[in-house]
Amino acid sequence: MLLCVLRTTSSALTRTLLVNYTKPMILNNVHRPVCAGCQQQLSARFSSNRSEWHGLWEPVDLKTEPDIPEFESIHINMKGFDYPVLESYAKYVHKSVNTIFQLESDAWPAPAKSSQVKTFHPNSTAVNDKYDLQNYERTVVVEDVPTTTMPILLEFVRKNCPEGVVVFVKEPNPEEEEARYVPDYEVIELQKEKEAIAAGKLRKK
Repeated sequence: MLLCVLRTTSSALTRTLLVNYTKPMILNNVHRPVCAGCQQQLSARFSSNRSEWHGLWEPVDLKTEPDIPEFESIHINMKGFDYPVLESYAKYVHKSVNTIFQLESDAWPAPAKSSQVKTFHPNSTAVNDKYDLQNYERTVVVEDVPTTTMPILLEFVRKNCPEGVVVFVKEPNPEEEEARYVPDYEVIELQKEKEAIAAGKLRKK
């Protein structure tokens, strides 16, 4: 009895496998009446191999990278009353621009500007104290700054700015660049004497 059941089950299983096996073959024969040449073209189209016509009609002057505009020159101007803090911050910015952002930069100091601050007694015009302050200035010049790097550079300067230091980021101004040179008063006096002599000779003539 057990053997009969096994034989019946095995024959039913074999019949099911044969039906499932032959069914796709019948469907393939019905729905794919494709010739050998078309099958070869379809297999070549869906394969990973590159065609011999690939890139034949692509333009030669095609640019893969976009054109990014640049700032020709940017001045990072720093001012403060505490000389050690300002000097340390200026050196840090100058070094970071060269190493982190990989941009060409230069730095120079400007002559300190003196100012006097007075305090008065309450409810009077009598001077209580006088303070002589020195306002120091440093400038870091950055050349050829891409517009995509500019926001990151501004955020870097702002985040690392210490207390008591005022920072201005702007384009160069020729008048401000002349202010960093210390005037030679002897040369100025000689120039005035030369102009006076020249003016006297013209009057005699």
